[in-house]
Amino acid sequence: MSNTLVIVESPAKCKKIESYLGPGYKCIASFGHIRQLSSLKNIDIHNNFQPTFELIDDKKKIMHVDFLRKEIALSEDIILATDDDREGEAIAWHICDLFGLPIDSTKRIVFHEITENAIQSAVRYPRKIDMNKVHSQQARQILDLLVGFTVTPMLWKYISQTSEHSLSSGRCQTPALRIIYDNQVEINNAPQQKVYNTIGYFTTKCIPFELNKQFENEIEVTEFLEESANFQHIYTRSSVECVLKQPPEPLTTSRIQQVASNEMHISPKETMKLCQTLYEAGYITYMRTDSKKYSDEFIETAKKYITQQYNHDKYIHPYVHLLSNKEANNIEEKKEKKEIKKKNNLVSQNAHEAIRPTNIIMKTIPDNMKPREKRLYQIIWQTTIESCMAPAEYLTFKNKISTYINNVYYSSSSELPHFLGWKIINHKNNSEKEKEYHYFQQLKSNRDVEYVKIISKCILKNQKQHYTEAKLVQLLEEYGIGRPSTFSSLVEKVQERGYVKKQDIEGKSIACLDFELDEDTITKINIVKDFGAEKNKLVIQPLGILAIEFLNTHFDSIFNYDYTKNMENELDKVCKDEVIWHEVCRTCFYEVNQLCQTLQEGQHEKYSVKIDNAHTYMMGKYGPVIKYVGMDSNNTNKNIVTFLPAKTDGVDLKKLEQGLYTVDELILEKSINQVELGQYRGFPLLLKKGKYGLYATWGNNSKSLQTLGNRPLVNITLEEVLDIIETSSSTSVISAPGIIRIISNDISIRQGKYGDYIFYKTKKMTKPLFLKLDGFKEDYKICNKECFISWFSKEHIAL
Repeated sequence: MSNTLVIVESPAKCKKIESYLGPGYKCIASFGHIRQLSSLKNIDIHNNFQPTFELIDDKKKIMHVDFLRKEIALSEDIILATDDDREGEAIAWHICDLFGLPIDSTKRIVFHEITENAIQSAVRYPRKIDMNKVHSQQARQILDLLVGFTVTPMLWKYISQTSEHSLSSGRCQTPALRIIYDNQVEINNAPQQKVYNTIGYFTTKCIPFELNKQFENEIEVTEFLEESANFQHIYTRSSVECVLKQPPEPLTTSRIQQVASNEMHISPKETMKLCQTLYEAGYITYMRTDSKKYSDEFIETAKKYITQQYNHDKYIHPYVHLLSNKEANNIEEKKEKKEIKKKNNLVSQNAHEAIRPTNIIMKTIPDNMKPREKRLYQIIWQTTIESCMAPAEYLTFKNKISTYINNVYYSSSSELPHFLGWKIINHKNNSEKEKEYHYFQQLKSNRDVEYVKIISKCILKNQKQHYTEAKLVQLLEEYGIGRPSTFSSLVEKVQERGYVKKQDIEGKSIACLDFELDEDTITKINIVKDFGAEKNKLVIQPLGILAIEFLNTHFDSIFNYDYTKNMENELDKVCKDEVIWHEVCRTCFYEVNQLCQTLQEGQHEKYSVKIDNAHTYMMGKYGPVIKYVGMDSNNTNKNIVTFLPAKTDGVDLKKLEQGLYTVDELILEKSINQVELGQYRGFPLLLKKGKYGLYATWGNNSKSLQTLGNRPLVNITLEEVLDIIETSSSTSVISAPGIIRIISNDISIRQGKYGDYIFYKTKKMTKPLFLKLDGFKEDYKICNKECFISWFSKEHIAL
């Protein structure tokens, strides 16, 4: 029996793939990339940017490379089954190059769903490594290094070289930050204005109608309501029309991230993690895609399912064939007949598809999957089946009620489902809406109607909102910044750097005056309203503003949206063998070098803003600080220099530069020499700064924290301090009163500042791990210990 080795990227796929291929096949994982370009020294700029790759400097990765080498040597045949994107193609090439496998003859397979049919079909139709894809990926790596490693030192030189959130620029990271910055500028410059929206409640059923005019002040509102009190309002109705409501489009990477954010309130990163689990379990197709097409086989299956479920083929979309990859390929072939034979050599299952269930009959997945995984699968299933179904048809008409002002009227619309189409999937009867539709149908047009009451409410006009993570992903796609596989990492990166923070925004309290006309009496209502409050939005921080404004000023030509989009298009052309990869690198290299040279020839000082004669706002090693130069508290030294931690939230750099802040408004806290972190051993755990550096105290005990350096106290967490205290020889796990429950010699439940957590430390470990209790459904204080250990092994660390 032959001995064939299949190499994938993720180990989670291996057992399932082996079960589908049967005896004679062994599946192992590369665990992602195995080699890297670590610096510009790895690129021979004078030799067409030839890269010199090196093994990723990680002990586990190096050991795994040895394992791969042994497995490859023991195998008669090698099949490379890394993911079907540029990164996957590059990993396949690296495996060949590193282990001496022939690139022209080593089998390369791709699949977009982990099902028996897809895997076996892929093995029957292998192909060669696509070197155009490999060159495109390598060009992207080189471009990222050229931009990042050349421009980032300029940020360090002219703003700050921080430690905790190291300043950096990036070919796609910086335009992503610019999107958030541009939105913040629009928010700041939006000419907010108080206006009045008016709703009239008419007929005996007190049905609301909205006025098509906003009033700008209280005088206009009062005049309108006074005139309305004695006006004879006339009701009219338009003719009935049939309106189509189109089904949702198939799910792409960016779209699933947006839908999951709206429906499940989770981040793009978490969404992709859940999708990865569903994909590796064989429930959905590959999740990194910008395709809105399905395989021809799937469309046929979906058509059968829809017909069987709803007993008629009228529920199938009349143009469902346009969602087929086969149809898309036919259109492409008409445009370009070049290399048709090569393209058609691939089976239809290997064409890129939108994200979909692998089995449309399966509405839900088994109960052994986690709740979020089940919810996301349900969203994918529902959207997929809806996208293949016919548009919904509604009968609709508009209702109007006149006012004394020409072309100013109240309006509402009425609709009745005529054919549910795709909406039948999640249809809920709305009897009130249907009754309202029939009521207006029976109400004669051009007749008088009486108002019940008319209300004018004060609102704030032209309010722009901050972006959610999902909205940022949508804009990255629209602007052509990055690709599906990089969207979530770009959203994470701008936050990791300290440029952007996901946070709640407090609203502004504004005194307002609302009006209500009831019968012929106008009532004025004084009310304080909050405007502009937002939750979980991306807010650019002072550090991000400094970085992006500096880069916009000096490197706009390589970080503007068009340049970034064009560069992505050039990389796509490399994939199609339309452009030589190193020419793309050369063009970018000369542009970046020229911009850096121009910057260094000018006169530029490091960023700082003088607040008064003694205080200066600047960027320190761990974020913004206030530099104080002057006398100490005893007035004995006129040359003392102290750095006080500055606020990061809510600081307007324009106001700062205009001298509109006092020192007290900018200092993060006044008592900066002591911070209470929480409770430890029944005592408050205090973090202090003394003559010889940082130290912690609890009760009559103290512990030096010199390993934390001279960091601001507010940047140090309870977990960091506990790590030092509890790993010292003088601290025993068993004797610590902060323990809620001891599970085993290595595991205990403890109480922390932010809630209970798992403390895990074996005798061989030098530092403990602090793990979350999220997901444990029983009461961990009284549950069976074996039950907890079993959950711990599955959720965190196998014991």
